[in-house]
Amino acid sequence: MVMKESENTDTVVQETKQAGTVIKLSRPFTWEGVEYKELDLNFERLTGDEIVSLESDFLALNEGKNFIPYMKSEHPAYQAVLAAKALGVHYNCMKKLPAKDFNRVTKAARDFLRDWD
Repeated sequence: MVMKESENTDTVVQETKQAGTVIKLSRPFTWEGVEYKELDLNFERLTGDEIVSLESDFLALNEGKNFIPYMKSEHPAYQAVLAAKALGVHYNCMKKLPAKDFNRVTKAARDFLRDWD
């Protein structure tokens, strides 16, 4: 399935594959010496242990502030931690993304969380 979003004159393609979601970045991004032009968020490879560990990583990233516990899955920091796990990088990587790309990444994580049935 290929989804296209249009923002001004830029066209962003977000491709959903069986293995995960590929987010094409608005510009190249470098993290720990690796340049990314897209992020392959492979949510399907995650284990239950990784989902459970989201809580502690989320609290570390967010310093335990500004969230209602039962709504944490709607918090961008929680979604960023999930996306980082799906990408296989430390959650601090997500904090360094350009805002436009951070929003796309957290939206993909939010969509994954909402699809749990």
